[in-house]
Amino acid sequence: MPTGIITVINLVIALSSIGLGIVKALAVRHQREWTLALTASVLIHAGLVFLLATPAIYRAVGTALRSPNICALLVPCITLVCVAHAHAMSQLWQPERRDARALRRTALRWLPVYEGALVTMAVLYALADLGPAAPLRFSAAYAHVPEVVALHVVYWTALISTIVVTVRECRSLSIPGRPDLVEDLKQSLRFFALALSLDLVNVALNAAALIGSAIGPRPLYGLAESAWLATIASCIAANIALGALVLRSHRAERRDLHTLWSLHDLVVGDLRADRGAAGEQHGPRVVLAPGQSWWSRFDTSLDLTSMMAEIHDAAGRLSPWWSPLPSLAAERLAEEAAKDGPAGGSNSLGDDWDLTAAQAAATLLFAARGRDGAQPPIPTHLRVVRLPGADTEPHAERQHLVRVARHLLHPIVTEAVTLAEEAQATASPS
Repeated sequence: MPTGIITVINLVIALSSIGLGIVKALAVRHQREWTLALTASVLIHAGLVFLLATPAIYRAVGTALRSPNICALLVPCITLVCVAHAHAMSQLWQPERRDARALRRTALRWLPVYEGALVTMAVLYALADLGPAAPLRFSAAYAHVPEVVALHVVYWTALISTIVVTVRECRSLSIPGRPDLVEDLKQSLRFFALALSLDLVNVALNAAALIGSAIGPRPLYGLAESAWLATIASCIAANIALGALVLRSHRAERRDLHTLWSLHDLVVGDLRADRGAAGEQHGPRVVLAPGQSWWSRFDTSLDLTSMMAEIHDAAGRLSPWWSPLPSLAAERLAEEAAKDGPAGGSNSLGDDWDLTAAQAAATLLFAARGRDGAQPPIPTHLRVVRLPGADTEPHAERQHLVRVARHLLHPIVTEAVTLAEEAQATASPS
């Protein structure tokens, strides 16, 4: 392929990958999550690989650093860093390897592999007797240099072993709190598998070019250059996989954002009327302004995080009206419905039924009605100290709130609230 076409393709891939990586890095400021940070880092490093492999930049960097082929070392080193990040993400998706101790053990086991490969490659490059720059032809142009051969062997060994381990560990995935994304990720893994396979094709072609150039009458430049085409195809496949996953995640976030509005409106209520009637004794106003920002066009997770914070803040302000009656009524009604249902079990309530979410929804609905109806707060010793589901793990908090929102209009929840209000009215002195 002509150098001009390779240059254009490399620059397009490099700029798009680095740009998307920067967008993800900005999102990390608002959403502290390891997987998001690793994704941003992978995109930026992948962009650097294509940038440094562009022939003009390859030569410019070599001239600036007074080492014509330094990019032939930087490209495989950065590629290993990308693979290491992908390996780390695969660990975060394993339910038995997410805790700090397991991650520390994995890091102690694999860091020497990556660091050893990088240091060995750098030493071999420094010892090699190299001449003019050979962008995309390095393996064929210097196949007669023993240090170059050893450098490639170290790189290929580390790359192949880590790719095999990463693919094997990605076969069983568990994204905390997002079982729906597991299926989406498994679909995207087909493209990831294709991308990794193409990386191995690159290894095979470069190996053939190196061996053929070493034993043949002339260097196999064409074969070495064609290996980069496999890398381009690999990047395209990986971007398709990542793009599909990002789009599915974006749609899921917007769907959850829409679902949570009903819960948000319920617990927030009329802030001005609430402050006028109850004063500041029930807590400050909601600290985050409701509504979606312009940034949600690019990252809905920011608005989703803000809305969840608002819901928690406003739900806490309803604590003077948290009563155990709605939760008990919801549990009793659910048991009766399960016994009377055709299935004779909890499935008769539907696959989406969640008792904890229903109890939380009933408690909040009862409290919101008490606040809006200017009912006196429940005596402290009779209040619920914690909402049902308050012990939900942080990674499952979003899905818990979504289920609470979906249960607000469930017949059992509305009936439980009605029964609780009747019981409270009967118990109250006339």
